[in-house]
Amino acid sequence: MRRIATVIVSGLLLASCSTQRPLWRVAEDGEYWYKAEQFERSAADFGEYVTRKPDNMEMRYNLARSLVAAGQPREALSHLSVCTDVEPLNDKYLDLQARALFDAGEREQLVEILSRASSERGRVQDFVRLGVFSQRLGNLDEAEQALLTAAKIDRGRSVVVQRSLADFYGSIGDTDRQVRRLRMAYYLQPDNLETIEAARAVGEIPGPTFGLVPEELRLTNVPE
Repeated sequence: MRRIATVIVSGLLLASCSTQRPLWRVAEDGEYWYKAEQFERSAADFGEYVTRKPDNMEMRYNLARSLVAAGQPREALSHLSVCTDVEPLNDKYLDLQARALFDAGEREQLVEILSRASSERGRVQDFVRLGVFSQRLGNLDEAEQALLTAAKIDRGRSVVVQRSLADFYGSIGDTDRQVRRLRMAYYLQPDNLETIEAARAVGEIPGPTFGLVPEELRLTNVPE
């Protein structure tokens, strides 16, 4: 009887192992449900993946992404802390961490993390991120200063920075400076449809004379 029982238990264990989805299928299922906007099911799949292979930061990020989309930003924060600790220079991880903190109402922690990233690394994208979230928090002076700092570091070469400044000025009703930054963005990339649409939305007609050399680019004495 003991031998029979052992055989039965072994058979059940083998059956259990054979029905466990391979990790590649778990990841595929999670991505499928995410694209279908079934975020809780997506989180369940990515959660299973992370449980079985906790050192995979990309799957941990996907789990956090699903949790944020499902309206559970607090649950995502612990996973994002792991991601940013392991890969502190991964902007994708920090972007989502900032969004999760904002959605969770963790204002002080959000400002602290983004301010530290900007001061320690001093990269353009860090100051743009700080500026965008400072604007969302209603810290307008800090937002403008961060975006202007990004433009100086960038030396007027990035459409993203000029557009971020244009969007900021537009949000506070400063149309003159909004148009000025749109003209600078247009100068850098005249075929950018989003810039063209933004200019038309404020009554401007983009054309050969619409572009304006970014002021930060002029200060570097780079030939036009």
